[in-house]
Amino acid sequence: MNYFIIEFPESNESIRFDLLTEKAPKTCEAFWEVISEPVEMMVKHAIYTGKEISAQLPPDGKAKDLLYDPKPENLTCFPLPGDILFTFMPEYGFGGAPVPIFDIGVFYGRDARTFFPMGWLPGHLMAQVHSKQELDRLQEVGQSIHVNGQQPMVIRRGE
Repeated sequence: MNYFIIEFPESNESIRFDLLTEKAPKTCEAFWEVISEPVEMMVKHAIYTGKEISAQLPPDGKAKDLLYDPKPENLTCFPLPGDILFTFMPEYGFGGAPVPIFDIGVFYGRDARTFFPMGWLPGHLMAQVHSKQELDRLQEVGQSIHVNGQQPMVIRRGE
């Protein structure tokens, strides 16, 4: 099974996630190609969805070519701790943003839901944290981002 690593340099944490290739094959294949080179971004705590670290892939380049308006796969509005959802919003689709949004939602706690000001928006459940120990570390990072604000995050393929 393909897996990827999310690194939080400020927390000195690296957490493994397993792709759910059998349940979301097209989404996972496209995401795998997007992270053929490590992708670095600033992440923040979500506002509406609960215990989520919210990351947006750059709106140009590979994400725009491979993840634009994907076909629905393994959709959910109720992610569990350790789940990663991919959610796409077109230009002007969220708050009038003139660029598409390629959201990677890293859920670290209970009672999350994908309810936004415009209503329910299911995401593609494409990956899950590899182990309970890594989930515990993810929860610590999520709480830190919630309290201390945004920080850098790197997504890279597993070796």
